[in-house]
Amino acid sequence: MHQDFVPFGRDYLEHHPGEVGLPPPRPSQVPPHIDLLRQLDTVSINGSKEWWDVRHSKDGLTEEELYVSGSRVVWSRGQAGRIGSRQVVKCMTCDSTVVHAMFATFYTYPDQPPLLGEPVPEEPTGDALPSICIVENDCLTIITEDGDDYSVALPFPVRKVWPVKYGILLERQVMASEIASQKSEGESLPTFYSLLHPLDEINPLLYRAGFSGSSHPSYMSDLAQQAVFMSQDPSICILYNSVNNSHTIWKIRRAKTENHSNMTSPTTQVPVHTPTPATSRTRTLFPTPMITPKLQHSQTARSHMATLSRTQSPSVFGGQHMRLAMSPSPCRSPGHRTPRASQLTSLNETLIEPEPLVPDICLDHLWTDHSLGRATRAFLTEDHVEQKYLCLMLSQAGILRCIKYDYANDQSGLVFGSVSSIPAKDARPLRALKMMIVVDSNNSLLLYTGTVHVSRINISGLPAFNSSLFKDFSSLNISSHLQSPATTPLRRSGLLTSSRPPSSADAKFDVGLSPVVTEKMHIETSFAEDPGLPLSSAIVALRDATDTRITLEHANGNLYRITLPEMTSSPLVRHSLAALKFILPLDAALQLINKWYATRNAPGSDDFSPQGEWILFSMMMLSMIGYDTDKLALTYPVETSDAFSPLVASKKFRAADSGSDNDWEYILSSPLHVAAGSSLSEMLGLQKVGVVQKQQEVSRGTVNVNAPLFSYLPSIHFALHLVYEDFKLNSLHWEFCNLLVPCLDQLAADLRAPQYLHHYWRDFPTVCPLQGPHPQVPLTESLKLVRPAYVTRQPPQVLKHLYDIMEGAEPKPFPCIPHVCTTTKNLVLLYSVAAADCHLQDIPVERFLNCISPNNHKFFAPSFLPLSTIQNTDRRPNIHEKIVLLTDELGLTVRDIQLLSPGVSLLLMNAQHMCRMWPPENWPASAYNLIHRPDLVAQRDTAAKNEDTDNGRLKDPFNIKVRCHRDQDLAQEVKKTSHLSKEDEDGMETLDTDMLALRWIEDQRITEVRRMLCSSKAVTINIVQRPEVSDHDFLEEQERHLYALCIRTMALPVGRGMFTLCTSAPVITETLPIPKLNLSGKAPPRGTTIDLSNIEVPPNMDMWPHFHNGVAAGLKIAPNCGEIDSTWIVYNKPKGSLDSPTEHAGFLMALGLTGHLRNLVTVNMHDYLARGQEMTCVGLLLGMSVAKRGTMDIQTTKLLSVHLECLLPPTSTELDVPHTVQVAAIIGVGLVYQDTAHRHIAEVLMQEIGRPPGPEMENSNDRESYSLAAGLALGLVMFGRGGEAAGFTDLNIAGELYHYIEGGHKKPLFGIHRDKYKSPSYQIKEGDCVNIDVTAPGATLALGMIYFQTNNRAIAEWMVAPNTPYLLDQVRPDFLLLRTVALGLIMWDEVVPSAEWIESHVPPSVLTHIHRGGNQSTPGIDYESMHQAFYNILAGSCMVIGLKFAGSANNEAFQILWKYTRMFTNFTKRSVAELAGKSTIETCLNVILLSLSMVMAGTGDLDVLRIVRYLRSRVGPSNSTVGYGSHLTIHMALGFLFLGGGRFSLSTSNMAIAALLIACFPKFPTHSNDNRYHLQALRHLYVLAAEPRLLMPVDVDTGRLCQVSVTVRFSDTKQYKNQSYEALAPLMLPELSKLSEIIIEGDASDHRYWPVRFSNGNKSWSILEALLRCGDGLAVKLKDGRYPYGAAPSGLQVKLAHLLTQDDSARWTIKSSVLEEVSGCSARLVHSMVGGAVPASSPVSKGSSSVSTPEPSKMDDGDAAFTQALVTIIYEYLSVGKPQAITNWLAALQGVRRISNLSQRAGLLLWHVKLIVRAAHFMHNLNKENRDCSSHFENTTKGKTRPLVSAEQALSLSKRLELVIDTWLEETQEEVVRYLKGDTDKQYSAKCAFTLVMLHLPAFTDLPSTKDYLDPLPLIAVLRKAQVQPAAVSSLVKILFNSH
Repeated sequence: MHQDFVPFGRDYLEHHPGEVGLPPPRPSQVPPHIDLLRQLDTVSINGSKEWWDVRHSKDGLTEEELYVSGSRVVWSRGQAGRIGSRQVVKCMTCDSTVVHAMFATFYTYPDQPPLLGEPVPEEPTGDALPSICIVENDCLTIITEDGDDYSVALPFPVRKVWPVKYGILLERQVMASEIASQKSEGESLPTFYSLLHPLDEINPLLYRAGFSGSSHPSYMSDLAQQAVFMSQDPSICILYNSVNNSHTIWKIRRAKTENHSNMTSPTTQVPVHTPTPATSRTRTLFPTPMITPKLQHSQTARSHMATLSRTQSPSVFGGQHMRLAMSPSPCRSPGHRTPRASQLTSLNETLIEPEPLVPDICLDHLWTDHSLGRATRAFLTEDHVEQKYLCLMLSQAGILRCIKYDYANDQSGLVFGSVSSIPAKDARPLRALKMMIVVDSNNSLLLYTGTVHVSRINISGLPAFNSSLFKDFSSLNISSHLQSPATTPLRRSGLLTSSRPPSSADAKFDVGLSPVVTEKMHIETSFAEDPGLPLSSAIVALRDATDTRITLEHANGNLYRITLPEMTSSPLVRHSLAALKFILPLDAALQLINKWYATRNAPGSDDFSPQGEWILFSMMMLSMIGYDTDKLALTYPVETSDAFSPLVASKKFRAADSGSDNDWEYILSSPLHVAAGSSLSEMLGLQKVGVVQKQQEVSRGTVNVNAPLFSYLPSIHFALHLVYEDFKLNSLHWEFCNLLVPCLDQLAADLRAPQYLHHYWRDFPTVCPLQGPHPQVPLTESLKLVRPAYVTRQPPQVLKHLYDIMEGAEPKPFPCIPHVCTTTKNLVLLYSVAAADCHLQDIPVERFLNCISPNNHKFFAPSFLPLSTIQNTDRRPNIHEKIVLLTDELGLTVRDIQLLSPGVSLLLMNAQHMCRMWPPENWPASAYNLIHRPDLVAQRDTAAKNEDTDNGRLKDPFNIKVRCHRDQDLAQEVKKTSHLSKEDEDGMETLDTDMLALRWIEDQRITEVRRMLCSSKAVTINIVQRPEVSDHDFLEEQERHLYALCIRTMALPVGRGMFTLCTSAPVITETLPIPKLNLSGKAPPRGTTIDLSNIEVPPNMDMWPHFHNGVAAGLKIAPNCGEIDSTWIVYNKPKGSLDSPTEHAGFLMALGLTGHLRNLVTVNMHDYLARGQEMTCVGLLLGMSVAKRGTMDIQTTKLLSVHLECLLPPTSTELDVPHTVQVAAIIGVGLVYQDTAHRHIAEVLMQEIGRPPGPEMENSNDRESYSLAAGLALGLVMFGRGGEAAGFTDLNIAGELYHYIEGGHKKPLFGIHRDKYKSPSYQIKEGDCVNIDVTAPGATLALGMIYFQTNNRAIAEWMVAPNTPYLLDQVRPDFLLLRTVALGLIMWDEVVPSAEWIESHVPPSVLTHIHRGGNQSTPGIDYESMHQAFYNILAGSCMVIGLKFAGSANNEAFQILWKYTRMFTNFTKRSVAELAGKSTIETCLNVILLSLSMVMAGTGDLDVLRIVRYLRSRVGPSNSTVGYGSHLTIHMALGFLFLGGGRFSLSTSNMAIAALLIACFPKFPTHSNDNRYHLQALRHLYVLAAEPRLLMPVDVDTGRLCQVSVTVRFSDTKQYKNQSYEALAPLMLPELSKLSEIIIEGDASDHRYWPVRFSNGNKSWSILEALLRCGDGLAVKLKDGRYPYGAAPSGLQVKLAHLLTQDDSARWTIKSSVLEEVSGCSARLVHSMVGGAVPASSPVSKGSSSVSTPEPSKMDDGDAAFTQALVTIIYEYLSVGKPQAITNWLAALQGVRRISNLSQRAGLLLWHVKLIVRAAHFMHNLNKENRDCSSHFENTTKGKTRPLVSAEQALSLSKRLELVIDTWLEETQEEVVRYLKGDTDKQYSAKCAFTLVMLHLPAFTDLPSTKDYLDPLPLIAVLRKAQVQPAAVSSLVKILFNSH
């Protein structure tokens, strides 16, 4: 195909806007006249200078073009030869004119600089950075494909830049003045430099002139050397020395460390430049004086360098040839590398001693070639037999010098060989074709491979070009047989003298090879002599060669791009060529391939069917062997009718009016009938019609014994025979077997190889007669032929070989040609390994395969790698696993296995089927794909993507993602719903609705929750105006009601934050929407808006609610959504309105809770804190502390210290820090040091619990919350460390805390406090005693947290409630609640969910007086305090149970807490409440409700939801005790219930319990701004306890969520063993640490999905953890023929299908109508097969009743039986879930039918049916062995997996076949006997051949003479001796003795 060629970039730049909006070019201090000259330069008369380069893309399908014009570079990509397919990848405009542009690849080289003594690797290390390098006059721009760009200043003018294997080499432009003042080599500057990475130095190159190791390396500074060519693989370069006119070839390698130390002998001094001052460093780069300080050998400096890691590559001024030994270095990152001038000067002053740059690259000399002049270009090429050449194009001399080279034996160096020359004006290589294209001295185009001429190229359609007229090139093929090249007339096309008009730019041209092979039979007329042609008609140059395409440059300046035709399009020819190339000597192979290429692409027909191509090839090959091809009577049978052989000689027409018999015979012998007759008659069920064969006299052709390939006849035949056997294994290649056979038959006849002839006759009896065709080679010549050692007398038969392996025999190793017969190799190995059951680590390949060694070329023996992918596990893989792993290791895919012939693939499919249920966990993804488990691959991929990249000490707690919708329709719906107006947003739009819908299918609980938590809509005020109330009063009444409702509304955001936790990933280009907190109401019926204007409300009442609203909005953002950075956080800062800073403060805290605040830059943090806005500080400090929790981060500690006096030195300035900020800071300290037991921090926090009020007016408000925060912080730091407090004994923590709890005299202050508190507080007068009202809560909880789970009885005793009424009066009742909690924490292991345990905390004295009011009362007892104590103790015990069973949904815990919740709910309505005070009851109820919701976290339990709904409805004047605190708690409970949109639950790790304790502290605010006892912001710390544990199954095929059944098994503990339960997922899992394994669909009898198992303690567990965190769901795969849960058509049918699949007998009698119920991915296949085969109404036996017409009924019956068999098979395979195998059975059933019709492929089909039957037994045996060694678990869980083929089925198949064969045996009895007796003269029928195959009878040549035996027994003995198969012996004896 040939097109006018215009570089794409040129067209593109015509529409390019040019330099629009570019920054001004760099300022340059250049004299003005230079500028003028430059501008004149750009105004060129002939348009700007353009240049381009074309290369083949990595994907192999497209071409890339890099086009440079002026200062612009266009990089485009497109399909080769397709106009309009090109697209621009990048267009770049530079500041100045581009000198050169190219593609190059850099590497990151993490091992640079190498440490001393470390070996430097040969290959480049690190990640590849494919890039484009653009060279301008003074700088080099590098743009990587990932989009990074670097600019490197060039320290010298560059002549050219070359890409090399390690990076790029720069060649310095040598100035004329330098050459004139020629110094000695040591003094001149190096001419070559290297750059390995854009941020490295430009370092000089070393070279080593002598042979390796003989001389010291020195700098490459010879001014006469210029580079001609560089190559990346092999890594070599060619330099030309202009002085002595020679080309030298060098190997490019990394410089080794020892090369630097002895770089030069001490006498020569290394040139070093000083850095020039910055002013002169613009254009003039070398005005510097040389300084040559003495070198302290650079060893020391190098070791100094070695200490700097690679990430700090030493920086020096843009590549100056010098390095300062002291310059520290910046990190490697894109950016400018030139230091500022000020630094320069200072460095200049402190210059101690400059140090030379360390070279990276060294050149080793390989070869010198003295030639006539400088080569204009050089390239590497190889010929068809892999000989490699390095070609130098010497244009002046008109010669192409080809130097042969090869790799040395150790693959390290290159060895150069002979040099030859080809006359040429220009030449280019075509890599894919392994040829090169050459313009010779006559300007005609020739093709060469290596140094051998292939043919000449004719191109028609070029202006004024000499050629014959061809068809369109794209399929330029030949099917007409060329007798000899000379007879093809060449017609000249009409000559176009003008160049083509632009309109015909895309017209097609034709390319053809003139059939000139090395014999010059064609008279070549050179163009110049042809008088009809103008002189400009020459091709003068070639350019832009890619794999098969090249551009021709015409003398008139036009460019044309041509594509050369491929070598072959038919797999048969390709395999045959490869086999012959392997087996023939090089020169013979080369001759064969060249002749083939010229023959195939000769001018002529362009029809190339595979048949046509093979006929052409075989004729050419036979003629090269020496046959007279015209006289060969090869008939090519073709079963398809699309193409036919034009080779059968046709008779001439005789014009006659009347018809005759001859006409009929003529039609019968026509090619069309030969090709299509037999298959057509077979299809239509007609009798075959053939021409009556007249015994025509055989034309004896002669064979030219001196033909080039004649002596290789045996090896050619054997190679083609192996290809033929290989093709039998692939069902797509069967048609080629028919084509190969006639040719093989002829060769075998001439080799006098009767065994081969018999083999072909048995395979294709209709094509090959038994005696074979008439031999053409005389017997004497045939005997002279030398047969190589690998040629066997018995023909290798691969199907028989596999059959024997399965029989249990160990046959001889099977011959195989490496890289050609790969299918044979793979299958023989697989079958042998299956039969021998050998270890995969060491497979004895020699025992199974005999790899033929190639003829006289170097070849590395095929090594079969041991299985690298599998770690040695303790479990030995069973046989099926071995087969699958080996299949995978051999590189076979599912597709390859499906293409294998039916009889062969069954074993592999069976192995896959047997492993499919429970594959091992450590397989590679490709192996899982083989067994059709895409779900396992998907799980591992998802997990790998979400694994913590840094395997740090701690798992990153912030690695949680949101599910992304894979299903397109759903994603669309989500998009639709998300566009709400700003007013309608309630902050809950981001919930995963389809997951929630699937999880709670039956009800609307989510809608209800959204309604309850919505705070953005106005509330409805539904009160009726009583008659006596005036309008004005009614308005006030409405507002009072609204105020009551607003108290509830303000408490909602905390709950909403819990509900939407981590449910969205924000759009980074927009701010995060924060739903508004709506405190107005609407009054029905008119909907008038009412707000709080007429009544008194507290000022700033909505401040903290706004804060919580901000937190709720921020918590929606999932922790792991990547793009959140400091810019976006600040971008969210509110611009104007008043209350939003508060919301933004909450937003900041939320970002801290989700870990994003770690990205906030210090500058921005300072901005926030400097404003001093109280809420912002609280949010930021808490957020930062949470984000850095447990890290002891110094920066954060300093930040917190500024806000805490106790951490500042005593002399520091007093700062006015708001109280809430101090509280936030002190708890922040606890979080940053959580679980670290940091001694100093613990000491400070302990002191802070008892901080006195004062001095003066400070620290007098809300002291309780500060003290509590200090206590909680102390608890966090020392959590659970009470038992091991050996290092803390002197601090006496427990004693101090006890003092704070029980009170007593204050201890004297010490340290910084002493001076500070000299002046007492002016506001609070505290006596000498500790104020336990302030200190007790913090100290109590601190003690509980420190001694958590220590079960320390002594400490626990302090916490027990006092027993006497007097002592009870000493303790505040609400402190009893805290003490009970602390007691529970200490005695953690004794906590059990029972009423007895709860009431055991109540002192007996209290129990006796409870609920005795009125007349039973005892005087002197304070009933109120008794009841308060009782309720508080109960509430405390309930809270402990809530903490211990948080997130477990434990039923006992639920029942007991439910009981108490109901009890307290009832109390609120009764008078009992009066006894204890309503507020006490309310608080206790809140605590118990919160505990209940903690236990049921994430479960969405309906009972709890109902009670929450009831409790939140208590609004208004009648419920005065239900304040802000109650609503806050109730909605927190609601939030826990649906935590994270139902995806999260609570953890019970130590830190989670601490976080829950802080968040649920049982003292609730009385109004919305109340922070007296507990800072409200801390309520959000529950986030630290939340963890995603929702198992979401996703169907791997559709991407939709689905339901699966899950078995959860617990690890054994002291309390219980063997606990497990089953449930339907989506499912909230219990804590993973408490589980031993999770099995998805583990019940073998009834699972609809393929099972998956996760076991604690191995790799699968970490996969499960990652899957839960990433939220993408667990991929599961639906079984074939099953419906997902909830989607079945009707229960009855599913049950029916289920019963039938379990029942073994049903499948023989099943009706096809039942199969209509099948679902799954194979449903379509089933319906198409069974669709209308048997009508459901008519019974199968219908045909037998119509006796009157016997013939059709028999036919009907056969059909019905066939259909029944089909149904049976489909059923069988769907029930085992392996529809792939149905095709094998179809092939077998069809095979039996076609065999009985004697189809042409019956021979192959027969073998495959035999193999299927054999394989069934073989698999049965494998399974038996396997069952003994499989593990106990698998036996219990899976029942047994049946093998793929049941033995009964195989038996039924073989019986079918035996029926056919038995009838044939009766017909052909005497033929068989005649054959066995060795009579070969008569004709044999096809039935006879097939009978012999089926009965396993060997060829008679292999049998002992059978004539003499009259008695069967001795005959049997003799046959056994002759190793005839046992099955065959009995049939032989039967036949022979029947015939007697």
